[in-house]
Amino acid sequence: MSIANEIPNLIELNAKQLEVYHLAQKMAQKLVTDAQYREEHEIFAEDLLKEMGTLGLLGINIPEIDGGRDAGVVAYIYAVRTLARACASTTVAMMVTNMVAETIAKFGTDAQKQQFLHPLKSGTWPALGFCLSEPSSGSDAAAMKSTAVKSDDHYLLNGVKTWITSGGKAGAYLLTAKLNSQKVTTFILPADHSQLYATKKEDKLGLRSSHTTQIIMDQCVAPLSSLLGEENQGLKVMFNALDGGRIGVSAQAIGVADAAIDLLIKRSQQNPANKAEIQQWLGQAIAKRDASWMLCLDGAIRKDQSLNLTQNAAMSKVFCTEKANEICRWAVQAWQNEDCLENRLAQRLARDARVMRIYEGTSEIQRLVIAREAIKNQEGLR
Repeated sequence: MSIANEIPNLIELNAKQLEVYHLAQKMAQKLVTDAQYREEHEIFAEDLLKEMGTLGLLGINIPEIDGGRDAGVVAYIYAVRTLARACASTTVAMMVTNMVAETIAKFGTDAQKQQFLHPLKSGTWPALGFCLSEPSSGSDAAAMKSTAVKSDDHYLLNGVKTWITSGGKAGAYLLTAKLNSQKVTTFILPADHSQLYATKKEDKLGLRSSHTTQIIMDQCVAPLSSLLGEENQGLKVMFNALDGGRIGVSAQAIGVADAAIDLLIKRSQQNPANKAEIQQWLGQAIAKRDASWMLCLDGAIRKDQSLNLTQNAAMSKVFCTEKANEICRWAVQAWQNEDCLENRLAQRLARDARVMRIYEGTSEIQRLVIAREAIKNQEGLR
């Protein structure tokens, strides 16, 4: 499989953005080589992720002094789309790490930046983990049950976090808990911290070479220096990360759609009996993919300009992920009667795309966000 096709330049990229894009293209060629094998054997691409770290691809939108590229969100979505076309599983680890790294760069102390960002650039850690959801609270994050009790010189953390990308592989975890059973507060701890555990990895439908686990905080004594941001401001910190994260998931979904479109083109070129039907799917797929990219790019530009993007990020995520799922289903239908690698790849893409409608906020939640923002904006005009 080749991933050499260029992303259409709807805007002119600057030197930093182009450098990130070209680095992502080179990494994608490495990722795609054994992507199917890694997926079938659930192999976490640790070495490739560490290589991305040394290239600054795990901190695309963080300052160079902290080990990043300082290239912005537009560069980030170009990289994500390119990498996801090759291997969505490895890309999700890269995405979550970028999201956590950006959160540390924005809210962290100088000491935290040194401790938790520089190991990415040095290739010591392959990933960072984002721990918000719990077994009984996904979309309603404020209903979390994890607790933090403050003492004179530490916080005592207890709770269970679930669906954690790169669980058991990340070098550190961004954690949330209700401080003194009241408001959510955010912490950052190294993965080897005492009484902080990753469970066995989940057996998932898709993204099978991305390891997903629970993270257990069992009487975990966290130093006061582990506080990220201010006490009781945890939801502000995490939701700030999620707005940007939704743009990333949009780009990931488009990358998967790119790979599915490649399969539709290839099948059409073989002149199958249902060629006319496949070309109908292909025409729709290209239109939906390109419309998705415009929404995604709009969100990235807004974030680079520090504009409010809550509604835009939600619109981008729900549209891009829903359309990617549709495009992947067409690829499966096009290859379903063939015993070949393309059939297996189409199935993998469809399985991978499914979860993109769920993580970083379900499609149902995105529609609520869009509606609420519209109502709020309308009321603001009165």
